[in-house]
Amino acid sequence: MLHRHDRVTAAILVAGDLVLSFAAVLLAYQLRFGWRFLGGVIGLPDDIPSFFAYLPFALTVVVSTVAVFAASGLYTRRRLHGRYGEFFAIVRNVTLVLFIAYGAKFIIQTESLSRWLMTFFWAIDIILVGVFRSVVRRVGERVRRRGVDLRRVLVVGAGPLGQKVAEKLKGHSEYGYELAGFLGDSGETGQNLLGGYDDLERILGEVRPDEVFIAVPVGDRHRLFEFFDVCEREGINASVVPDLMEVLIGRSINRAQIEDMDGIPLIGVRQVPLLSLWSRFLKRTFDLFFSVLFGLAFSWLYLLTALLVLVSSPGPVIFRQRRVGLNLAEFTFLKFRTMYVQSERESDTVWTEKNDPRVTPIGRFLRRFSLDELPQFFNVIRGDMSIVGPRAERPHFVEEFKEKVPRFLVRHQVKSGITGWAQINGRYETAIEDKVEYDIYYLENWSLAFDLRIILETLWRVITGKGAY
Repeated sequence: MLHRHDRVTAAILVAGDLVLSFAAVLLAYQLRFGWRFLGGVIGLPDDIPSFFAYLPFALTVVVSTVAVFAASGLYTRRRLHGRYGEFFAIVRNVTLVLFIAYGAKFIIQTESLSRWLMTFFWAIDIILVGVFRSVVRRVGERVRRRGVDLRRVLVVGAGPLGQKVAEKLKGHSEYGYELAGFLGDSGETGQNLLGGYDDLERILGEVRPDEVFIAVPVGDRHRLFEFFDVCEREGINASVVPDLMEVLIGRSINRAQIEDMDGIPLIGVRQVPLLSLWSRFLKRTFDLFFSVLFGLAFSWLYLLTALLVLVSSPGPVIFRQRRVGLNLAEFTFLKFRTMYVQSERESDTVWTEKNDPRVTPIGRFLRRFSLDELPQFFNVIRGDMSIVGPRAERPHFVEEFKEKVPRFLVRHQVKSGITGWAQINGRYETAIEDKVEYDIYYLENWSLAFDLRIILETLWRVITGKGAY
């Protein structure tokens, strides 16, 4: 069912896309030719077209933008859809709109279109629409945090998986979900337990939730069709939350590499894209290009930061420490010093905490804006690290975590990174087990686009002073 707030949001997005796509053509014309709207009236040099000559192109862009965005689901409200996924969808769709408009010009007009104008339009439209939708998203999140436009969710399954779902909903008020309660099996008890599995139809009629999340253990999955059938009869959307085993099975079937050993199939549960030579070449080329370009552009920032460290407290400007990277190989890790000088044993074995007293006042500033990480670009150039990857950890903690944290060493199948998926999803408050899951997700889903997304997220956190780690 499409809620009133969803209809209002969709209308705002459609109106905004219509206006901004036309504005993008107008701004592109201005950048290419200047403000000559009345060229057909006051006269222009023969080699400068009037803006009126581009009206067919502008109208085609406006109409195709709404059509393409609608076809790709950009007007369907997805509360759990990430902003970066939406941004890359905008890039793809604006590119398609440009091709449609360029193809249509052979039908609706004979004049050639300026390639520069079309390039300007492409860039401007992506920026305008991207910023507009980001603002709409932020406003929606603030509204939902205040308890407006909430969707009530019934969780079928009161066990650990169901409790984890409820914890996520409670911890992310910007999603706009309100827990209506749980349904559990006969052996489950707890707060907000409304009944058992057999009570689903009755509870749906009484509570009337907007959505149902099915988070039952594997042993109860035989009832999935029954749950879906009841929800469909009540006109309520239902989603399944898979547990770890189902995720692994799904990955084995859909993504795993299958090899043959004399007639015996071998199915690899984990696929790591960066194990291929081509993927490693692409990532290494990008790392070198980005690091050298960054170093040349911000050499002044290195000098300024070094001066700040020099006056902050006695000691070396560059802090060096042994860290563990790809294939458990150790390397010398570089960063600007942010702490008072301490013994090697203390720096190598004591975990850094929030508001750590060992950090200097200037060091806190450097950490807040991640300026202490700048020397790590030299680690990238040397080949010890990558720009994006799991956090490089100290040998002492690698030995400790590999015994306590399941799958901890999996993260060492790729190079450590200056930033990473785990770093931008939490800092000191994130449990090491969750960080490992983020790292494994990254290495199993790597792509250059994913790296770019993480870099952009990191830049935003640096600009806003939130830091990446």
